[in-house]
Amino acid sequence: MDEIRVSEVIGKENGQTIAFEPGESAVIQMPVGYINRIADMVKSSQSIFLLESLMPSYNRLTVREHLRFIAKWHGSELKVENIIRQYKLEPWKKTHLSKCTEEVIQRMGYIHAMMSSQKNILAVDPLHSATVDNIHLFHKALQQMKRTGKAMVIITQSTEEAFVLSPDIYKLNDQGLKPVATDDTSEEPNVKLKRLKAKYQDKTIFIDLEDIEYIESSEGKVLINISREKFVMDGTLAQIDEDLRSYGFYRCHRSYIVNLEKVKEIISWSKNTYSVVMDNPEKTKIPLSRTKYNEIQELLMHH
Repeated sequence: MDEIRVSEVIGKENGQTIAFEPGESAVIQMPVGYINRIADMVKSSQSIFLLESLMPSYNRLTVREHLRFIAKWHGSELKVENIIRQYKLEPWKKTHLSKCTEEVIQRMGYIHAMMSSQKNILAVDPLHSATVDNIHLFHKALQQMKRTGKAMVIITQSTEEAFVLSPDIYKLNDQGLKPVATDDTSEEPNVKLKRLKAKYQDKTIFIDLEDIEYIESSEGKVLINISREKFVMDGTLAQIDEDLRSYGFYRCHRSYIVNLEKVKEIISWSKNTYSVVMDNPEKTKIPLSRTKYNEIQELLMHH
């Protein structure tokens, strides 16, 4: 099984496929129902390794014993002691899996995928509740797997998580598979403002600029995000960017504008994948385009 037919996932006619390409990784955002359907389809496949956030493990074994067992089972060339060092497992190597934290168990899943004898890997929400350390380590595992010619398909329900993994992502919905759209082009100047008008259910509401964490363009809609709530507003992202630039907002990515006052930090995951971390309880990670990395650093220093 080197591809997944989109028609079988969305339940209607569609000629597209999700292909496993050796040495490549594709990142696709989709609703949770599709994720479950694909995971079920793949479970019975001998040729695809299914990486889920909590991998089945032998709780009686220690971390080192478990890694040795996996390496032997899959005939992996990877040296267990090197992996323990690279994946920061030294403090845990003699701990039984039943006593390990979720962070360590998630890390073990990444290593299991790397050691697996299957060339095709399907990763399901691999960054779900991941710590910053684990996000870095998943990137490392991804690079190692690509170098050995493994083919990766990563599916996630979170657009932000998808962008943490790659600057180029796809969306799967009932219309099929499509790359996430690039820049809006219409740029009409608008009146300067202190508040933005948005819709909530069937009401029109006014939102103070200082309350806004970030604004995103998703599925053709522009959404204002305020502490876990999303409000729809009219206009294009380009237009809103134009209006808000002098109010401390910054277009950090073709699909996102952030309020610089609400930015906690900038993280670089790999040489061309960056995130802006918002200062909210979820520490939301907003994608940052490589070309904007230096500019936003400057702006934050003077902000």
